[in-house]
Amino acid sequence: LIQGALEKMYRTDDIPQALLHPLKVMDKSTQRMLRLINQLLEFRKMQNNKLALSLQETDVVAFLYEIYLSFSDVAEQKNMDFRFQPSAASYKMFIDKGNLDKVVYNLLSNAFKYTPSNGKVILSAIVDEDRKCLEISVADTGIGIAKEKRGELFKRFMQSNFSSNSTGIGLHLTHELVNVHKGTINYDENQEGGSIFTVSLPIDTSAYAVSYTHLRAHETPEHLVC
Repeated sequence: LIQGALEKMYRTDDIPQALLHPLKVMDKSTQRMLRLINQLLEFRKMQNNKLALSLQETDVVAFLYEIYLSFSDVAEQKNMDFRFQPSAASYKMFIDKGNLDKVVYNLLSNAFKYTPSNGKVILSAIVDEDRKCLEISVADTGIGIAKEKRGELFKRFMQSNFSSNSTGIGLHLTHELVNVHKGTINYDENQEGGSIFTVSLPIDTSAYAVSYTHLRAHETPEHLVC
């Protein structure tokens, strides 16, 4: 309802210039709220062992670039050096767009949340044909993670050193979503200080053991459900 009202306001021709930025902030905020609600729903599915994949052939570079753009305002506000570094201008592969959106958005949100102003955040995407995988990494120059806590980093309700009230649900859900996508997620210490999270996803659809009996009636073979 909120998004619908905002869209109606955007379609108005005589919006005062002074209201354009507040409307943009409201729009981004409602999108973020929707993402958080969807994450809670995914967390509930995870608890009930009902996480599933809905694969669709997608230009993953363009897809990641759109997520990158959604953080441009935050980067500007904190005067961050924020870059997107893909190894190719475009690359089509099968992904679960909703799944991968939550994964990358969570990693970038953490990077911006725990990196001070004037820091650096790099989102990179490397297509490794030899290993038949896509590597997506988020590197930051933030506060990092204590060595004694890295082994429990993706555990549910793990108390992290990010802040006194951080319970690690986001990273736990991210880890589970990556697992459902037949991938892996790893943490490394950034030599510049901070953290590097790397997600590796298979680019070969044979990794998903797709059953075509699960195709929805209204979908083409390009949209696969596992």
